[in-house]
Amino acid sequence: MAEKQNTEKVHSTSYLTPRTLDALKNIEMVARTMVEGTLTGLHRSPYHGFSSEFSEYRKYCPGDPIKHVDWQAYARSDRYYVKQYEDETNTRSYVVLDQSGSMGLGKDKSHKFNYACYLAAAFIYLMHRQKDAVGLFTYTDKIQEYFPAQCSRLHMLALLAHLENLAPEGQSDAAPCFHRIAEEVRRRSIVIVFSDFFDPNPEFLASLRHFQHKSCEVILFQVLDPLESDFPFRGLVEFRDMETGEFLEVESDDCRAAYLEELNTTTQNMKQLCGRMNITFETLHTGTPFDRALLAYFHKREKMF
Repeated sequence: MAEKQNTEKVHSTSYLTPRTLDALKNIEMVARTMVEGTLTGLHRSPYHGFSSEFSEYRKYCPGDPIKHVDWQAYARSDRYYVKQYEDETNTRSYVVLDQSGSMGLGKDKSHKFNYACYLAAAFIYLMHRQKDAVGLFTYTDKIQEYFPAQCSRLHMLALLAHLENLAPEGQSDAAPCFHRIAEEVRRRSIVIVFSDFFDPNPEFLASLRHFQHKSCEVILFQVLDPLESDFPFRGLVEFRDMETGEFLEVESDDCRAAYLEELNTTTQNMKQLCGRMNITFETLHTGTPFDRALLAYFHKREKMF
């Protein structure tokens, strides 16, 4: 398929560009910059626990829901305290990253995998910031790495360091990997997946239902390059499948309309199927600044709760 093609195009953005983030060197600083910058405009944290069982008090922070303020505690102490619930202190989240070859579409630091890694780092930092346990899976046609969920700073730094040393390669087969991940994660966890979701395995949807059986909240981020979403090619073009190495020569003007229609149909079908399973499906483009993509998603999520 044309979406597996290689490219020599460089992308430019106006906010947190890959080049800007590269200059920061330290991926923890990058994640902190992205998260704290995008959360500034939110009324509250974009994630919270599932449980309603009271656990403890903590000091009120700007943006906390007023409904959780304990007014009796305020009357006694003249200070604002917020009731915190059991799973708010024990929420477990897992970042799942597609490491297959097709995620390498793009040039240098502008490829889809780089984009996905920065966003994954932002979510890892966010969960740590909220004192939640976070784990990491990377996969191709098998699980490449698995880091169980923990909430220590050293664990967060280990995950971020691991992201810095990854590279996309190999073929993708998400279904068996997702079944394995669903078996490993705890019930009622948050599972955040970054992939292009160009996976022909018909078992893929069944693997998503496996997460449902564990009562997990699943968020799928489809990462696309403008070359895939816009198909800006002209004339005779030779495409290379980035997972198998196979070549295909096509007349781009003849297949553009059919390709874009197929891509749109596939994406819409995924959104509809995920919607029926109560799974969030969001498409992100590498041409969109990282912080803008995060803020748009968080604002959308905030309206849902």
